[in-house]
Amino acid sequence: MLSLPPIYLLPGMSRDYPIYARMAPLLEESIQVQYLVPKQNESLATYACRMSAGLDPNGYVVGVSFGGIVAQEISRTIRPRGCVIISSVRSPQQFPPWLRLARRLGGRNAAHLQRIIAAIASCVPTLLRAPLTQRAARVAAGAGDWQRWATAAMLDWSGAEDLQDIPLLHNHGDADRTFPIRYVAADVVIETGSHALPVSHPSELAMLIKNFSSQPKT
Repeated sequence: MLSLPPIYLLPGMSRDYPIYARMAPLLEESIQVQYLVPKQNESLATYACRMSAGLDPNGYVVGVSFGGIVAQEISRTIRPRGCVIISSVRSPQQFPPWLRLARRLGGRNAAHLQRIIAAIASCVPTLLRAPLTQRAARVAAGAGDWQRWATAAMLDWSGAEDLQDIPLLHNHGDADRTFPIRYVAADVVIETGSHALPVSHPSELAMLIKNFSSQPKT
């Protein structure tokens, strides 16, 4: 009996959150990949090269949110059978306006600006905080070196336009507030789907990935 190609699952920016806890058991051939510790000022391309070590190019690379961006960079390195991105973007042009603005400031500079904004937001009384202010305050309180690096790396990302020869499936929820659907051109749009699609729609996503990975290799 031939073994199925591996399906590598990359988490989002909250790397310790069990985003695939409900979906992974539905994919017997799935392997959850742990992020490496980034080096100081390491580019996303260089980081993806290190992450690619040991990954089978005969497999599929799946990433959610920031992990979708990393998945595309890994795919550019190992040229896998296919790439699946979930609640993510294919290029910086699909960022929402507030992220495009931060991108213009420069990823590394924007990370410093983020810390300043977060520090200010943490001074706002809890009852008066809007959702965005609450998120900024959480960054001030708990975002470590990893999250600051990942934010800068995402904003510095130039896209992976040379993936046209690699099959890619983009799944997105129509209620995603991090990457709103109106800025994204997805292959599959899932109704009522939020940013955490593997949590809210595990069966639907697993079936989409199974169908995608069962296609003959071209």
